[in-house]
Amino acid sequence: MSNEALLLALSTVVRPTTLAALFAILATRSPQRLLLAYVTAGVVFTLAVGTLVVLLLAGLVSATSSPVARPILDLVLGLAALGYAGAAWAGWAPRRRERPPDSPGRMQRRLASLTPRGAAVAGVLTHLPGLVYLAALNAIAGSTGGHPADGLLQVAVYVAIWFSLPMAALLLAACKPGLPQELLELLGRWSRKHQRVITVLFLGVLGGYLAVSGVADLTPPTA
Repeated sequence: MSNEALLLALSTVVRPTTLAALFAILATRSPQRLLLAYVTAGVVFTLAVGTLVVLLLAGLVSATSSPVARPILDLVLGLAALGYAGAAWAGWAPRRRERPPDSPGRMQRRLASLTPRGAAVAGVLTHLPGLVYLAALNAIAGSTGGHPADGLLQVAVYVAIWFSLPMAALLLAACKPGLPQELLELLGRWSRKHQRVITVLFLGVLGGYLAVSGVADLTPPTA
């Protein structure tokens, strides 16, 4: 698997939206059934999007016989990440409203009477393709060497890592019902406390890497 895609996949394991959805689901009476619907729908959706994007990117490079498309996308994504990191550092990025520790969040209130169909929708909505996923798919498309099967395998591995937390919650819910909720609460508190620092560091490093990589690939080699 592409080293860049692997690192990006590991960075998506713990996300605020995923934590909020999982915590709300685990607080219901039948979390196992809802988690199964959440994971299944999310995995199918992200696999479909990833497969389509990787095949399109690989086909674009193949049709134009030019490696320019990938570096340009890397550069655009890198600048976007750096821009958001700068906004977060300056305090311009939108912040979540603070709420009392014991009061339910908006997502938790919406998921209080969740059905399997609603959990499936939540699985898709909390895993919509974003900056990191597009960057990873771009890296995967450039590392396949013209072999679609390799690209599809890498997409599957990426999605498996991306959904490792919901999958782990599903397994733990079957074995130790109370444990997943406690662990997710600890992760949620830590991520909320350090949200700004995490955002700036992660997007700053990611954006810098993608921007430098894009410029390097676009710069013609010197004789």
